[in-house]
Amino acid sequence: MKTKIYIIFLCICCWSCQKTEQLPVCRLTKFVTEYPATNLIHHDLISIKNNRIEKIYSYDLRNGVDTTARQRIFYEFDALGKISRIRDESNLSRIILFNFVYSTKGNVEKVIQLTNNVQVNEIILEYDEKNRPTGAISLNLVGLNRSIEYDAKGNPFRITRADFGSPATVNEHTFDDKRNFFEGIPDIGLYWLLRPLYNFIPFGNNNIIGTKFYTIQSLEFKEVPDIRTARETTYNEQGFPTAMNIILENQGKAVVSKSRFEYTCE
Repeated sequence: MKTKIYIIFLCICCWSCQKTEQLPVCRLTKFVTEYPATNLIHHDLISIKNNRIEKIYSYDLRNGVDTTARQRIFYEFDALGKISRIRDESNLSRIILFNFVYSTKGNVEKVIQLTNNVQVNEIILEYDEKNRPTGAISLNLVGLNRSIEYDAKGNPFRITRADFGSPATVNEHTFDDKRNFFEGIPDIGLYWLLRPLYNFIPFGNNNIIGTKFYTIQSLEFKEVPDIRTARETTYNEQGFPTAMNIILENQGKAVVSKSRFEYTCE
């Protein structure tokens, strides 16, 4: 009898091991986005050290510089391995520091923002019961003011922004069932909360495949007429996007941007 019980136990263990598939970890290291309409190719490099994001560089691949979306972002970590600061040197005459204050739960609850070593803002980060970020609110009235809502699958389907005192706008996203290409570098999420990568979201399990745009008028959602995006995506064997065409439909006209992604996988 005991022998039968041991055999059954071993079978259950083996079955459990087979059911728990170990997916490879892929870390995004590079993505290039081409905007044919403006003759711009935006090139982003993400440097990884000890499996943690170290820095983000971006520039216009055609001209070697990028005056509109240039990024020179550096991550700093404390002795416990937590992100202590993000340093933005995109404009060397206006260096921005984001210093992080952690809660007892281990989340960043407050961000002290300095420009050229002068404090200019405090940003409060909010989380839900599942420890997912739900908002970034500045104490400076003309600073950040944005919120995130998640769908039943845990993807951030609704992003509301009212930054710098501007009227609120809402992006509502739909998602694929593939792996979010930021999955291997979750540390990028903190930077996204402060300086969003508008077309891509590092939170949730999946990738955006379509977006509708709204404004808030008299506390009601009003869809921006004839403006939406759709995406054509190809994936690698690990389920990560390798190429993505974003098609923006605006007043009957279509504008396409083309992105491609590179990873290191283990």
